[in-house]
Amino acid sequence: MTTNIKDYNTTQADNTTLNTINVAEGMLPSSLNNAIRALMKNTRDWFNDSQWVEYGDGSGAATYAYVSATSFTVAGSDVTSQYHTGRRIKITAPTPGTIYGTIASSSFSTNTTVNVTWDSGSLSSEALTNVYIGAISKNNNSLPTGISATNIADGTVSDTEFQYINTLSSNAQTQLDAKASTITGAASTIVSSDLTASRAVQSNGSGKVEVSSVTSTELGYVSGVTSAIQTQFSGKQATITGGATTITSSDLTASKALASDASGKVAVTSVTDTELGYVSGVTSAIQTQLDAKQPLDAQLTDIAGLTPTDSNFIVGDGSNFTTETGATARTSLGLGSVATQAANSIAITGGSITGMVAPSAGSDVANKTYVDELVAGLKTRIICRSATTANISLATDLQNGDTLDGVTLATDDRVLVKNQTTNTENGIYVVVASGTASRDPDFDTVAELAGQLTIIKEGTTNADTLWLCTTDSGTIGSATITFTQIFPSSGGTVTSVAVADAGASEFTITGSPITGSGTINLAIDSIGAAKIANGTVSDTEFQYINSLSSNAQDQLDTKASAGFSIAMSVAL
Repeated sequence: MTTNIKDYNTTQADNTTLNTINVAEGMLPSSLNNAIRALMKNTRDWFNDSQWVEYGDGSGAATYAYVSATSFTVAGSDVTSQYHTGRRIKITAPTPGTIYGTIASSSFSTNTTVNVTWDSGSLSSEALTNVYIGAISKNNNSLPTGISATNIADGTVSDTEFQYINTLSSNAQTQLDAKASTITGAASTIVSSDLTASRAVQSNGSGKVEVSSVTSTELGYVSGVTSAIQTQFSGKQATITGGATTITSSDLTASKALASDASGKVAVTSVTDTELGYVSGVTSAIQTQLDAKQPLDAQLTDIAGLTPTDSNFIVGDGSNFTTETGATARTSLGLGSVATQAANSIAITGGSITGMVAPSAGSDVANKTYVDELVAGLKTRIICRSATTANISLATDLQNGDTLDGVTLATDDRVLVKNQTTNTENGIYVVVASGTASRDPDFDTVAELAGQLTIIKEGTTNADTLWLCTTDSGTIGSATITFTQIFPSSGGTVTSVAVADAGASEFTITGSPITGSGTINLAIDSIGAAKIANGTVSDTEFQYINSLSSNAQDQLDTKASAGFSIAMSVAL
C-alpha cells in the first residue's frame, strides 16, 4: 500500500494505490480527485522536513534489517552510491528511538550493508521503523566540494588567506595586537623581512625585533648553560692548569697523552694513546709486577735457545729445559713405550690409528681390511616384521598405517617384498611415513641379499616362516630377485619325494602328513628288475612270472610229472 512519497515506485504503471485510493487505469473521477488531494498532502508532509529523505532502495517500499549495533542492510539493491561514506543518517526504531549518525562505509553483496558511526546511542536487534539520509550529499554534483575564495568578501580574500582564520577563536586583530605587545613591548612594528630560517632574533636600536647574525646551530651551543659562560670558562681554566693562565695547545696532536710541562701548563707527551692503553687494567705498581716476573728469565732463555727439531719434546731436567726425542723423551715424561701401557687405557678421541698391518698373533690388533676379508661371504639372518603375499605398489602400499598380510605397518618397519610381478623389485624394504618406500640400505645390492635367510615375525599367512634368497649375482634393478620358503627339519609338509633313478615314480604318498600317531600309505606303481635279487634278474625274465596264477614251483612239478608219464607210455 502506497502511503507516502517513500513508497512511490519508479515504474509508473506499478503505482496503483495512493493512501488506500485506487489510482489504477480507469478509476472513477472521484478517485482521481481524492488521489490528487492525497498526493498534495504527501508532498507537504515531506516538505515540512525536506532535509531528510527516506530513500529506501530507490523504488517503492524498502526492507531494512538489523545486522549489529552499528550496521543494517537494505534488501536486494545496490544503493551504495546513495548510502555513501560521510553522509548523515537518521533512524527511528522502538528501542533507541530516533538516533543520528554518519555513514562510515557501505558495501553490496546480494544486499547493501551500511556501517554507521552514531552521534550517540546504537541499534538493537529489532525491526527498523524508518531510515532517512540527509538531503545534502557531499557527493552531489549540484553542490561544490568547497566554497572558493572568490565567493567570500567579493573575491578579495584568497584561498590561502582564508585558511589563516580557519581555527580562530576570537577577533583576529585583537589577538594580533596582544601578541605584538607581548613580543616587542613598546615597539609597534616587528621587522620581519630579515627573519630568515634558522636565525636567532634580537631587539634593534628602534626597539623592534629583528634577525641577528647568530644561527640556530650556534645558539644551540649555549643550551643548558646555568650561569655566566665567562665565569665558568675561568673556573675550568683554573681546574685544568692550576695557576697557569694559558694552555699549550699547539702541540696537542691526535692520539697523544697529555702531561703538565715546566710552566705548569698542559702539554702533549711522546706517549701515544696506544701505549697508554698498555697500562689499562693494571691493579698495582707495574715495576713491582715486572720484578716478580724476572726470576722466570733463566727458564725462558733455556727455551729460546732450543732448536725446534722435528719430533723433539721440551722436558725439564729439574733445573733447566732441554729437548729429547723417542724413548728418552717418553721416559722423562713418564710415558714409557706404548708396549708398557697395557695397565692403562689409551683413549683416542676424534682421530684414528693408521698403518696397522694384518695381525699374525692372537694379541695383535686387527685392521679393517683384515676384518672385512674375514667376514666376506658370511651371511646373517634378516628379521622382517611382515612379508607380501601378492604384488604391491611400492609407491603407496608401504606407508605408515598401511596393512600388509594382516599387519598394520609403522614407519621404519622392515618388510620382505617377494611377490612382485616385476621380480627385479623384490627385496628388503623399509616402511616410510608417506610416499614411496625404498630398499633397506643394509640390503640394497644383490651381493648383500644373496644367500640371506629372512625370518618373518608377523602376518596372517607368513608369520614365523623362513625365506632364502636364491639369487646369487647381478645388479639391483636388472637381476631377478627370488625368495624360496624353506622348512625346518622338524616340521613342515613333504611336498615331493625324489626317486632313485630317472625313470617314472615307483611309489606315491597318500593321506595326511605324518604326525606322532599318524600313518602313511605308499602306493607302489612298479619296481624295476634292477632292484630285485641285486639286479641278477633281467626285466625280460621278471616279466615271465607276471601272469602266474599259483605257486610257480607247484606248477613246474605238476608239469614235470605229466611229462614223465607221457614218456613212459611211449616207451612201452
